[in-house]
Amino acid sequence: MNSKRSFNDYLDSQRKTTLSDRIISLLGGKTSNNDDIYEQLLVLLIQADVGVDTSEEIIDELKAEMSEEFMPSSRQIVDRLSEIMIGYYTDKPRKDARLIMLVGVNGSGKTTTISKLARYYLEKGKSVGLIAADTFRAGAVSQLQKWAERLSINCVCGKENADPSSVLVDGCRFYAQNPVDIIIADTAGRMQNKNNLMKELEKMIRVTAREIGSDEMEILLTLDSTIGQNSLQQAEGFLLSGKLTGIILTKMDGSSKGGIVLAVNRKYSLPVRFITFGENIEAIAEFDIEDYINTLVKGK
Repeated sequence: MNSKRSFNDYLDSQRKTTLSDRIISLLGGKTSNNDDIYEQLLVLLIQADVGVDTSEEIIDELKAEMSEEFMPSSRQIVDRLSEIMIGYYTDKPRKDARLIMLVGVNGSGKTTTISKLARYYLEKGKSVGLIAADTFRAGAVSQLQKWAERLSINCVCGKENADPSSVLVDGCRFYAQNPVDIIIADTAGRMQNKNNLMKELEKMIRVTAREIGSDEMEILLTLDSTIGQNSLQQAEGFLLSGKLTGIILTKMDGSSKGGIVLAVNRKYSLPVRFITFGENIEAIAEFDIEDYINTLVKGK
């Protein structure tokens, strides 16, 4: 099986909505160090959900460089803007995780993303097993079971309203006896400001780490890319209650406001591991910051 849509395919689909044309149009081929131009560049970045603070830092750095050296074309300014934005992204080495746990608020796309992740790793020749630890949302377990059946993989489930920590323990022990390369665990959606639910998540992470080993876990926060700066509040709440290792940005197909990648990463040093960009099960890709920013800003 070959994936129908790669990260490059996704980038190709986004080129028509990049900042490049608007920036070039704004500059009009000029390289004047006009404060109004920088203000308008700042607005474009904010509109792309880069965030006010990060956008201001980027434009200040660009402005300082433009005052120090002659830039003969607007294209070179765009090129330098892209380089600065890439430099603002902090990456971390990817773990060779045995277990990936997805956490996030209701509606962020966790369960659907799990099916995409499972297929992604199957495509890479990995064996995969699922744990359905979202025991409270009606239909969540059956939804994951159906995807497991379609993908011909196991899915460990608990009874309705079962303690999700116990389901995770059962799942880890099942896969200890029936080994797979990667275990992917679903969890219930929870608001980051609900203390009791976040305490429950802490327990889930703790008992899973005891079974698997904390060094063998990735805890990925699914963020709906369409909610913009609210993503920052979600990330902060989950960071306080769990040991997040990265982010999956979902629903990237419906918006050109992909600057939220920089906003979240800049504030919390959380790398984006994957993006999803459509309803189809193959619409997922590992994230590459250079390709992404070059497309967002430069259109290539």
